[in-house]
Amino acid sequence: MTLTLALVIFIATTLLVRGYAGNIAGMASLIKPTNYYLITESDKSLSESRLGSDVYGFLESYSINTPNVEVVLPQIYIPITVEGETGEKIDTHLRLLNFTQFELYQRHKYTYTLSQIDPTEIIMGQQIASLLSSGIGANLGLESSEIYINETFSIIYENNLTVANIIKSGQEYDIEVLGDINEWLPILGIDYHSFIEFKVLDTREIEQIKEEIIEEFNYIEITEEQQTHNFIIYATEEVIRTLTLLQILFFVLMLVSISYSIYTLVKESEEEIFILRSIGATKIQIVLLFMLQAVFIGIISSLLSIVIGYLAVSGIVAIVSATIGLPFLALNFEINLVGIIFLFALGLSLLSGIYPSLTAAKIKVIRKDTQ
Repeated sequence: MTLTLALVIFIATTLLVRGYAGNIAGMASLIKPTNYYLITESDKSLSESRLGSDVYGFLESYSINTPNVEVVLPQIYIPITVEGETGEKIDTHLRLLNFTQFELYQRHKYTYTLSQIDPTEIIMGQQIASLLSSGIGANLGLESSEIYINETFSIIYENNLTVANIIKSGQEYDIEVLGDINEWLPILGIDYHSFIEFKVLDTREIEQIKEEIIEEFNYIEITEEQQTHNFIIYATEEVIRTLTLLQILFFVLMLVSISYSIYTLVKESEEEIFILRSIGATKIQIVLLFMLQAVFIGIISSLLSIVIGYLAVSGIVAIVSATIGLPFLALNFEINLVGIIFLFALGLSLLSGIYPSLTAAKIKVIRKDTQ
């Protein structure tokens, strides 16, 4: 039972981490499409993209002549490291934006009311706030060596800022630090935007709109904004990272559990070992006997654990999906994955049975009767 329980925990964690890894994109793709789009530099990430001011100027004019398009928000995205009052550091991004427009077009409920903040203040996502244990009014160290003014000039930025407020949402803003673009630009002197967000009222015309914009600027690309998609991937990656650490812990516990189980079996079988040695069994035969028992226990426990682990993981995912309103996704039950897990668990059983089996072979044939 101890061995089976240890294997169930380990295999269930493995199934959850590996079995759902291939479903991350599928989960994100189930999110309903939005009518918000991003303009970025082709083949660049948000933090690498560079859009000249002429792109934003064109979009403003284009939106006047095309009532179906509303220019929402030009933003700048900068990789940074933030340090909380506890000294813990986290790598994230500084998103510079216009808070007036941000509040006007937000699609989710936020619990802050600031429309402008000072250059010495930032707004922090609740995920970052939780990780740094920093609340409203806390001092936050911010540093970056990757703030590019233009293609040839960059600056190193270091400063201590005050947390003006915290965004409480369920989106990617949870994992970022936000600043007012109008306050930061004079300080940094940046002459580009990382990306521009715009809204299309009638998405049936989006292909024509894309063609007209890209015709004017052939170095850009337009993609559907996927905040929820991105947040699901981020959150899932964080969960996988945590579960991977748990896998290592469960691996150690399982190794100890299997060794203890077989060692206990050896101690309980001393009388049988004595009899076998007395009738001519060699040490190698004793070792093989207990190794075979380890293999048998490993096979039975592995099969039970895969079945129980699969049912447990499926049940957990079903409950979570029903709770947060996402469609249920069945576990990606690949034969290769199951085979690898089974062989790995069986190998652990063999590995764990070596020491107890050697201990059994050392039991002496001659015993002294106690008086």
